[in-house]
Amino acid sequence: MTQDVRTIFTEVETRAKRLVQAWETFRVDMEQYLPEDYHPEIQALSRKLESQLQTLLDELSQPTLTLATTGTTSGGKSSLVNFLCGAEIMPVAVSEMSAGVVTIEYGPETVLVIPKTPDATWEWGEWQGLKDSEIQRRLHDVMLAFIDGRKERPDLACPQFYIRYPFRLHSLLELPSSTKIRILDLPGLASMGDEGNREIITSQAGQSLCLVTYNSAETDQQKINKLLSEVVGEVKKLGGSPARMLFILNRIDVFRTDNTWPASEKRATTQTVDSIKSQLKESLVEYKEEIEALKVVKLSTLPALFSLQIRSAETEISNQACTRAEKDFSRLIGDDILKDLPRNQERWQAYDRQRVAQRLWLNSYGSQFDETLRKHVEENFPQLVLPQLITKFKEEGANAAIEWVQQTVQAVLNSFHDKYEQEVRRLYQIRYAIDQFLEESARELKRPFEDLVETGASGADISDAVVFTKNLED
Repeated sequence: MTQDVRTIFTEVETRAKRLVQAWETFRVDMEQYLPEDYHPEIQALSRKLESQLQTLLDELSQPTLTLATTGTTSGGKSSLVNFLCGAEIMPVAVSEMSAGVVTIEYGPETVLVIPKTPDATWEWGEWQGLKDSEIQRRLHDVMLAFIDGRKERPDLACPQFYIRYPFRLHSLLELPSSTKIRILDLPGLASMGDEGNREIITSQAGQSLCLVTYNSAETDQQKINKLLSEVVGEVKKLGGSPARMLFILNRIDVFRTDNTWPASEKRATTQTVDSIKSQLKESLVEYKEEIEALKVVKLSTLPALFSLQIRSAETEISNQACTRAEKDFSRLIGDDILKDLPRNQERWQAYDRQRVAQRLWLNSYGSQFDETLRKHVEENFPQLVLPQLITKFKEEGANAAIEWVQQTVQAVLNSFHDKYEQEVRRLYQIRYAIDQFLEESARELKRPFEDLVETGASGADISDAVVFTKNLED
């Protein structure tokens, strides 16, 4: 972690601590003015805020970087996950295999967990020490069971997958040793119309560096533009920055079938980049400068993965990769190398394998992708990690305290106001009652003298009564 990044993390930590300290001072003052009935609530809020602060400090010391893959149908999304892992653990199919979310976290030992979901018709449980092919088979079987089952039951809950695996990203990205890295394989954009998948993509993408794959072999430009528009729409709704997006032109090797492939590849790349930037600028006006500097990475995930597997210490994996590479990507290896190799790939020597692996790595743009990803993460690490930590701290700690104070103070003020108005009304009632009492008393006191007049009392008596009654009225 660079010094600038450390400074940013330290500043966030300092400000969070100051906020909690300020709250504690405020809490003491509040308890002096609030009725004792409110004290347990405000003390509970203090404990919750302190707990959230500790959680924030722990996560700042061990931040989690999340890379989420999504993209167009047949864009090579699953192959990209395998490439990031350096192994074939994700099922790859011609048709869309989107089924929930696959979460892969780094770990020295391999573990697969498939939690039980409501009405699941597939196998669930926990398995340790599985081979790559076994993980791939189990994921494939569950995804297929879900896709088939949902045809009859549209409300069938999506399966979830949790994998611990010693993937290569751990050593590729130059991050602090305490940083946790996880890969999320999100549903493809073809499933965006599915409300369940849309919710998954929206919630997870906002906390990740989204690796958006595009199928360079796709010829329907209208379809590509529509899918890009949907991606931009989700990013706009999330308020996301282009720093959280890395676009990948996958299967770029398709242009090598052309006689003038360098020119056709460059032309297609330029058109796609211009299209991406144009739509992003229209939708995310506030990020014009960042969008102008946006980089779109060229990549052929499968041959790049074969390049890694050919160098594997496991003979079986290396042999299979050599066979598949020569069969499907001979044009990337080149006749100048292949003509010198035995027909049986198992007889290739270490030097031969190294030559093939290096050529595949070069022509699949594997090294360019790795370097672009490494630099992007390094340059944007705080923005990729901190916002979700701060949001969580605010929503679960600080905002809850502030909202409670606002509501409580307003309730107390309203209570005082109501009591004041009640007291004013009571005083008016008392005043009215006194006026009524005085008026009634005056009438009662005047009545005997009025009776004197009616009964014909003497002039002197009447005169005295009139004077006394006049005094009463005054």
